[in-house]
Amino acid sequence: MIYRLRINIYDGEYYHGNYIADIQGITVYDRMQWRRNEETQSSLKKSIVKLDSAFIHYLIKELCLNTFYRTHFINKWTSSLHKRLLIILKSTTCDLIDYNWNERVYEMVREKCELDHALSWLSTLGGAFSALGDYFPSCAEIAGKISINQLKLALRLGDPTIAARCRLFLALSLIQKKRFHLARKIILNEFQKAKDAVVVDHRLLNMCRGIWAKLQYEHKVYIERKCKAKAAYEQV
Repeated sequence: MIYRLRINIYDGEYYHGNYIADIQGITVYDRMQWRRNEETQSSLKKSIVKLDSAFIHYLIKELCLNTFYRTHFINKWTSSLHKRLLIILKSTTCDLIDYNWNERVYEMVREKCELDHALSWLSTLGGAFSALGDYFPSCAEIAGKISINQLKLALRLGDPTIAARCRLFLALSLIQKKRFHLARKIILNEFQKAKDAVVVDHRLLNMCRGIWAKLQYEHKVYIERKCKAKAAYEQV
């Protein structure tokens, strides 16, 4: 015969769980329903067992999932007409903290923080040199080197969006150095990848359009200056 078993989890001061287990499953204890359908709490015979506090989670989980185990568990603890099981929690003897994994996670988090910090500094520095790159070729060269270092950090972080922006920054530096053909290939490639992405980043697409407009303008100015210089040379 299968009875209903009431399970109380107690640590000596507080109750941490009240459940009713039967053939159908295990549910959270409803005081009003229990008192309406069964004997009052004071009249229930109870069994007391002490368990490791780390073990109780797995016990409740198994009672929820395994019908065969739950049936035999209920029969075991209701065989003497005891319909209440009081589980008293003991201090765990297990080492619940995985210190080796904790150390690895700590190193990963610290590395991520340092990479983010370095990327922020490089972004600020790269923006300054990029602004000066329109007037000083040496600044355009430095801005390109900063973009490459940013790209390395972005790849280390595993962020494809930041990596794409770094390649566009590199293309901007190439435009300032009059290397239009290579800059054009980078911009078109990044624009196509951004447009075909599962989640379309419209800011990245607008960034591609903006740098493409700068490429067209700088190339036009470069050709005009080249033609004027050639015409002036021929007149001489």
